[in-house]
Amino acid sequence: MFTLGFDVTTIIARLSELNLNGREHLIFIVPEISSPRAVVSRKSIESHIAVLNSRGFNLSSEFLVINNDAKGAIAQILETLNKHDKIFVELSGGLRYLVLATYIASNLLKDKVETVSARLETDGSRISIPLLGSIAVSRPDLRLLQELESLGRGSQLQIAKIMAKRISSVSRSLARLQRMGLIEVSASHPRIYVVSSLGRVFLKRLLV
Repeated sequence: MFTLGFDVTTIIARLSELNLNGREHLIFIVPEISSPRAVVSRKSIESHIAVLNSRGFNLSSEFLVINNDAKGAIAQILETLNKHDKIFVELSGGLRYLVLATYIASNLLKDKVETVSARLETDGSRISIPLLGSIAVSRPDLRLLQELESLGRGSQLQIAKIMAKRISSVSRSLARLQRMGLIEVSASHPRIYVVSSLGRVFLKRLLV
């Protein structure tokens, strides 16, 4: 998986370094709003893949178009990555928020990710980027998240009644889950909570 910017030389160099066997699936992350330079970059990559395939390779590829919603971007990348195993991630190009979203998604799927790397702009050397732990959710908070997913949407009072808990305890759990981006507020007066797109992917991931 590559975050695609204007300069495709780092991607082409990385493809040669990976010692491809010719049957890999290549994923390029691009922003929803494009530009003439971005179009040129995409066409350059497509041409390079076509050249490799003309030499006996059988590479498949896709361009994952991401909108400018950060949490939605993480969810999109997670859903795509989760379909594959033995993933190599390259973060040398593209918009910063896409690089960060890809890194966060890689951490959540770190059992499937082989390496995360980037090329330094200073001297062109390659660095390996370590993966951190996945989102740490306590058992009570996880149960609340699952209850909210089953409920669809709910207020503090509704959730407290379903879980037979004090509102103060539910309020603290909701605040923690909201800080992690796993739930969102869909309405106010009273405040109504829903599981976010990232939260839904997180729950699906637990069932894998």
